[in-house]
Amino acid sequence: MLTQQDLQNKLIAQIPDLHNVIITDTSNGCGQSFDIVVVSNTFQGKNKLQRCRLVNNALKEEVAQIHAFSCKCFTMEEWSKVVA
Repeated sequence: MLTQQDLQNKLIAQIPDLHNVIITDTSNGCGQSFDIVVVSNTFQGKNKLQRCRLVNNALKEEVAQIHAFSCKCFTMEEWSKVVA
């Protein structure tokens, strides 16, 4: 079973300039459905599809093991406007 910590550790290792990661297990703890927010300036100049592909590639093995996966990707500037 995958945990939020497993996903976070993999993202920290794979996504450069990672500022923040918010992982929510939406399967009530059974590790089969996750919503992820990734904040990194690596996403600068990339569209939404390119950003999600970076995250999906980083979590390729993990995503294959779960039922549902959603990610939202922001630069630090974009994130500061979301949380303001």
